[in-house]
Amino acid sequence: MKTIRVLPCALLLIGCASAPLPPLAQDRARITLDPDVGSLAQAYRLDGEPQRSLRFDDLSTGPHELQVRYDFETPSPGAVQGVMSSGRRTCIMAISHDFAPGRHYRLELARRGWRPAGWLYDDRGNLLTRAREVRCGPGV
Repeated sequence: MKTIRVLPCALLLIGCASAPLPPLAQDRARITLDPDVGSLAQAYRLDGEPQRSLRFDDLSTGPHELQVRYDFETPSPGAVQGVMSSGRRTCIMAISHDFAPGRHYRLELARRGWRPAGWLYDDRGNLLTRAREVRCGPGV
């Protein structure tokens, strides 16, 4: 009987799994968003154009500005009956970089207290540039 209940759950999980990305074309660059645990990151703008996906499509090589919507948990300044409460904060982070063909990049995002931080790394783990905070707050 347990097998009958487990099977639909397993099939649901398989259906929700994302398909693997196709191999990277040699004339393109790929960006992976890597937010902190408990945080969310999604593509926001590429060269000023709004993005409709959670991730960036593979980029043409050359200079680009990427903006990412970064949502993270913030600690509350006070405690209620000895229990710390927390809230969420959303910020737009931006990086500008001259992307090379056939390369994978990783944009790591983290919170530093109430402030967001971000770093762009190449596929060898070298720090290339730091993200800048564009704006934070409601409506972002």
